[in-house]
Amino acid sequence: MFFEAHDITSELDMVDLAAIVNPASSSLNGHGNWKAARLRFGAVETTNVNAKFRLESREVFFTDLSADAYSGKATGDFSVSLAKKNASFRADARMSGINVTRLLAAFHEVRGRLTGNLEGDLKLAGEIEHTTSPLAGMRGTGHVKVTNGQVPSLMLNSNLMKLAHFNDLGPAKENPSSFSSISTDLELVNLRISSKVIDIDGYGVDVDGSGSVSVSGSDDLNYQGVATITTKQGFWTNTFARFAGAKLNEGKLSFPFRIEGTIENPKFSKGTKDK
Repeated sequence: MFFEAHDITSELDMVDLAAIVNPASSSLNGHGNWKAARLRFGAVETTNVNAKFRLESREVFFTDLSADAYSGKATGDFSVSLAKKNASFRADARMSGINVTRLLAAFHEVRGRLTGNLEGDLKLAGEIEHTTSPLAGMRGTGHVKVTNGQVPSLMLNSNLMKLAHFNDLGPAKENPSSFSSISTDLELVNLRISSKVIDIDGYGVDVDGSGSVSVSGSDDLNYQGVATITTKQGFWTNTFARFAGAKLNEGKLSFPFRIEGTIENPKFSKGTKDK
């Protein structure tokens, strides 16, 4: 199921049903207001949906759309075109106050991987295909920011925990998987989501990185970056950390790292691909 809506109500003016399927008809064949109690787009679900509605020849437009989503709000525009053999869509969405735990619960492969509050914007376009991989053929761009959360799976990674032990004076001492914010750009092309700039502000650790993840079903990861411990450490901590591959700059330790493997089984390692 790609798209579904429940309990729809609408008020339309100037409706010409015959003209809707006539390519030679005038551009506007009806307009008004549209509401739905629940709307699902792929695995993502929203409630209390309100929008302005416009019918044109073989096209449907939802503008000034607003909805409740996972304890937050979503706004934007959405359109569907039937002008070609395969139906296509365009979406321009903005999000705020989204509960990441509730959002990811809809996606089995990433459920429980991240917590926090999400805000951002996203543009998607592509054909509506009858396939088990609805992202096939889609393209998109966006920016997202997650605040005040955790990445629980990182607590299970032995390499990360070794790195965290060097942060013996920092505020992340007790929970290195916590962060104050994660912000990144997004680009969806050929079933892969890429990010050129990933900025993570942790509690005592800052991370700058880049990389990509597959959404084709393999869920393979390919990320790299540098983690910097923002609190200056003592002499012995710095000495042992440098033996472990860290760099020391103005009294602060930094570690290059890579994340490979899959979403289900990420593999964290120190160093970069070239080393």
